[in-house]
Amino acid sequence: MNVKKFSNIAIIRDDRLGDTILTLPVVKKLKNEFPKSRLTMVISQVSKDLIQKIDFVDEYIVSENTIRTIKEINSKKFDLIINFSPLKRKAYKFFLKAKWKINVTYSSRYSQNLSHYRYKIFLLNIFFNRNYLHIRNNFKNLKHHTIYMNEVLHYEGLYSSNKPEKINLNLKNELKYDYLIHLSNRWINYEYLEYDLISLIEEISKRSNKISFSTDLEISNDIQKVCELIKLNNNHSLILKPKFQDWISLINKSQLVITPECGCSHVCGLLNKKAIIIYNKKNKVNFIKKEYHPYLAKGIVQLSSDAGKQLNKKILSYA
Repeated sequence: MNVKKFSNIAIIRDDRLGDTILTLPVVKKLKNEFPKSRLTMVISQVSKDLIQKIDFVDEYIVSENTIRTIKEINSKKFDLIINFSPLKRKAYKFFLKAKWKINVTYSSRYSQNLSHYRYKIFLLNIFFNRNYLHIRNNFKNLKHHTIYMNEVLHYEGLYSSNKPEKINLNLKNELKYDYLIHLSNRWINYEYLEYDLISLIEEISKRSNKISFSTDLEISNDIQKVCELIKLNNNHSLILKPKFQDWISLINKSQLVITPECGCSHVCGLLNKKAIIIYNKKNKVNFIKKEYHPYLAKGIVQLSSDAGKQLNKKILSYA
């Protein structure tokens, strides 16, 4: 089979927003390789507003129920399905129908065999006529079937900082705020507490009165208390549970973003925005930085979480 004849392609990434953003370069590369194909993304509800703004995605399917999603995907009669989502990998592997199915799996951050090469650890499992092959070991034998597939799906090349591909979201380039602090629930942990975050905000407020704040769609009790204090300061702009368009506009209008590792950090990468990103030490920080660091990492400082005062001191030294 000649993959140049692929006319109907599905990419599955139905988990978190940040994971969807990290997959976009692959999607764009595929669209460039097969410009006449119809490209559909299968996504979660949280990524819907983003994907609606991506011009190289022709259609999307929001995955909310696995059985219904499988039925809808199969009804589209795709030539090629590539699954990047680890959450439903087995269900998609056995029940999706296509001429070609590629199930992308990778070494977990919790794996014993951690690699320091961010995406060399990917194994591309190709299922063709029920034959199972590892593309890492058998690519030469498959090359006549998978023209450029190694290049298309080779993450290390796609995410190289040498040639970052900017994805246009059609936002105006205007700065309004010196800082945006994203009040993700991930700020608070066993070492960094509510009063540590309040202390950081107070120190940043001494430097500027042009500060904005945003929250996750779900707000923990600890973050809610922080928000109540922020509301008392009329100089600050606080957007609770923002709509996606308002949120990315707010990020784009900010000189520097301070956030834990979450969807916000990956939006910063997508917009090539300066950011300080805090990674939870419990999540094997060095591996996470290599595996999940934002798409366009220019101007991004990545810190591991420490006890409150120590982490705040680090943040303030870069802010």
